Amino acid sequence: MASRIRLVSFDAFNTLYKPKGSLSSQYTQEAVRHGLNVTTAAVRENFGLAYKKQLDRAPFYGMHLGMASRTWWEELVYATFLGAGATKKDLDPVFDSLFDTLYTRFMTKDGYTTFPDVRRTLSELRRRGFHMGVISNSDERLPSVIKSLELDPYFDFVLPSCAAGYEKPDAQIFQKACEITGVRPEEALHVGDDEDKDYYGARNAGWNATLLKRCKLSYQDSAPDLVPELARCKIPQTIMGLQELCSILVGTHDSQPARDHGAVAASS
Repeated sequence: MASRIRLVSFDAFNTLYKPKGSLSSQYTQEAVRHGLNVTTAAVRENFGLAYKKQLDRAPFYGMHLGMASRTWWEELVYATFLGAGATKKDLDPVFDSLFDTLYTRFMTKDGYTTFPDVRRTLSELRRRGFHMGVISNSDERLPSVIKSLELDPYFDFVLPSCAAGYEKPDAQIFQKACEITGVRPEEALHVGDDEDKDYYGARNAGWNATLLKRCKLSYQDSAPDLVPELARCKIPQTIMGLQELCSILVGTHDSQPARDHGAVAASS
């Protein structure tokens, strides 16, 4: 059944923004500045390993174990540098300063940059009157990142999973967004790069969904500027960039004024 889209929500990492350069190079540069002898290749390998182990041991930033998300990240970063070859003798005296620097960097534009298609897409959707928001499996730094990147004026809400109490693909985080905006699930469209968490999570919550297939970011690398084109199809669909979303929504937009919040027909 066709419904009219009033709300467009976005995933954050690898959808709206990406790391500046590479995560591993930022970690390595700061570690070297603190006197540690580690390489980018070693940090790259061990961050990925430590991240997966930490998720297995304490999912959802350890929230259900009573952990603070900052503590969760401290353990992860410490394990990364030990695995990358730093000795406890060298790491322990400088770790607090090193971690504080990295943790703070990745709550601002010092650590991230937006994709080239983000601002013009958000500007056009906002001009058309769509409600917009961010739904992300993130810690409490997400609103700070969005604000530092100067994206906050575009959004009606920014909903990190740590604040919602649920992580995608749980339908309840999508329901929370509906409660915030007063929009029905069939009037909402979610865009993100994770097939299970973003696409099927939204679909199972009764939303429309579009899968964004930018070139996948590893733990250390940013996406290249150019990606191959894919054939277009009706929503829900796979897109390679947010500019395609804009053309889908605005290109099939009816002549309703902006106050109608950008209604558009979409397959559900």
